[in-house]
Amino acid sequence: MNLKELGIALILITVLIIPHASADWSSVKVVNSITGKVVYPGDTVEFAITVGKGYNNSEEAWCALTIRSIPEGWTAGFYNDGDQITHVTFPKDKKTEKEVILRIKTPKNASNDAYSIWTDFKPDDGDIILRDFVVTIDNNAQPNLDMYCNIPGLETRPNDHVEFEVTLENKYDHRVSIDLNTTNILQDWNVEFFQVDNGEYRVTKVSVAANDKQDFIVKVRPSINASDGTYPIIVNAVLENSQTGISQQLDVTINTGIEISKMLTLFPNIKDITLNPGASKEIMVNLRNSGDKTLNNVELKVQDVSGISTSIRSFGPIDELEPGESGRIPVTITARADASPGEKEILMRAVSDEAQSEDDCLKITVVKSSSSGFIGIGMVILAVLVFIIIIYKFGRR
Repeated sequence: MNLKELGIALILITVLIIPHASADWSSVKVVNSITGKVVYPGDTVEFAITVGKGYNNSEEAWCALTIRSIPEGWTAGFYNDGDQITHVTFPKDKKTEKEVILRIKTPKNASNDAYSIWTDFKPDDGDIILRDFVVTIDNNAQPNLDMYCNIPGLETRPNDHVEFEVTLENKYDHRVSIDLNTTNILQDWNVEFFQVDNGEYRVTKVSVAANDKQDFIVKVRPSINASDGTYPIIVNAVLENSQTGISQQLDVTINTGIEISKMLTLFPNIKDITLNPGASKEIMVNLRNSGDKTLNNVELKVQDVSGISTSIRSFGPIDELEPGESGRIPVTITARADASPGEKEILMRAVSDEAQSEDDCLKITVVKSSSSGFIGIGMVILAVLVFIIIIYKFGRR
């Protein structure tokens, strides 16, 4: 046997002896980009995993999903479209993939440390594919939540309620349930939470989808004998079955001598917007009776400016607005196609038979997008080319 033949024989022997990677010789493949996360004790952790067909795309394939090892007191499972699953299947002659979620629930008493969760993906053909996911418990970790209010301070008379619109933002990559409560409440004061879409339904808990937001109303009714001054109300949002949460301070100012000009007030939920020519945005304007008398025929007046159109989407005036009550008016702001770039201001005013509000201002910035500029240049170039072609073909006749 010469050296060339000996080399070929050694290569063949090496190929037969060395074990192949399971992902290359399996009927399925498992892909995940994130294998570790830092959480607070009691948090739920989710890892996104893609399972698809492996080397043989023409045959039917399936894969069993199991938890090989997990710390004591922890729970974990695989989910698809919200349902817990134990296996995935792939039909014949189709190259498909499925998104699987590994959901891990950590105990409230978990100590600060890094914990491994081992999982098995057992295909119908090929070796078991192992994956290790690491969850680091940190009691000092901040929750992936945010809570804010565009107008965190309101003025009212004693015993007239005020309403704050608060936004909860879920920055987790999974849905969370959040318990709502308040602290720093004075005696004889009342604080309640309501749905935004239907103010008749009280809420004590909200469910927010992954990377989404949820609005709710905080209604505060001061005591009838409350003295003049500013009173802080603390709203707490706590993850369900957990000790971690965030807070937002809302300030209620009591003024027993609110003037008639302040009986009717308005609060747009957005004070500054940016639009491209032709684009629109809807805002909500809150009209509130801050006095102690019923207001009749309450409506919103909006002043148009050059290049900007407004549309008040309401069915006429509000017939009656009782003391302390509020009405929400949707307004669509549109930058017309001929709107020039720059900052513009729209004045808004609430009026009724008995009183009118002070003017409020909405700032609008019109910005022409780069794409619209390129389109315009392209149209000019196209027109020039067409003109040249016409001259070339017909100019000498």
